[in-house]
Amino acid sequence: MITRRWVSNESRPQGGGIECFETEAALAINEARLNHLASLGLPLSGRRVLEVGAGIGELTGFFLDRGCDVVATEARPENVEALRRRRSEADVRIADVERSLVEFGRFDVVFCYGVLYHLENPLLALRNMAVVCDELLLVETMVCDSKLPILRLEDEPTSVNQALRGLAHRPSPAYLALALNRIGFEHVYVPREPPDHPDYRFTQAGDLRTSRDGALLRGVFVASRAVLATPTLTSLPAG
Repeated sequence: MITRRWVSNESRPQGGGIECFETEAALAINEARLNHLASLGLPLSGRRVLEVGAGIGELTGFFLDRGCDVVATEARPENVEALRRRRSEADVRIADVERSLVEFGRFDVVFCYGVLYHLENPLLALRNMAVVCDELLLVETMVCDSKLPILRLEDEPTSVNQALRGLAHRPSPAYLALALNRIGFEHVYVPREPPDHPDYRFTQAGDLRTSRDGALLRGVFVASRAVLATPTLTSLPAG
């Protein structure tokens, strides 16, 4: 039986404020994300970058440190306020990726780590990102373990690092491959070596799970307008 949920009436859970971005677990996975991104050898220095769902800027410094022109977007006003304090070098804007991004211009790179699985309409969000992306779309997300191109619908709490409207999805890798291809990216890749964190190092079982053995299931995906001759990546077929 499904119980009616009134997200607008829910209070924020304990620990669900800005502090949730700085827990030991959050810091550990962000360190793994950034170390792995640096290891991929992608042409990221000096680019014009759109960061989608930047939170309070825990990942933004990666691009600022490489001389990039960064527009960092975030949907929640309290996160935007913290992000502006922490990353004053970036152009910080409030924006909902499920609406539109065209007002911010065009970008060499669109960076979307730790966001897609919190969205109510992930395909719409991917389309909105594709519209402003000239070269690379970098996606890191929780996944659903299936060989089929599917989404698993999930409820999420009202913490500031969770779904904006309470509803979220976990895409399968096959879903991302197909979706990214169909919205205009001819080339979709995954890393040959995943990040050094238990969430990324799982064996596919096709059991529709989003977690296993105490770890969430996550993946990294690189969508490109052109062929990437990068030995750290391997092609992900779109069906």
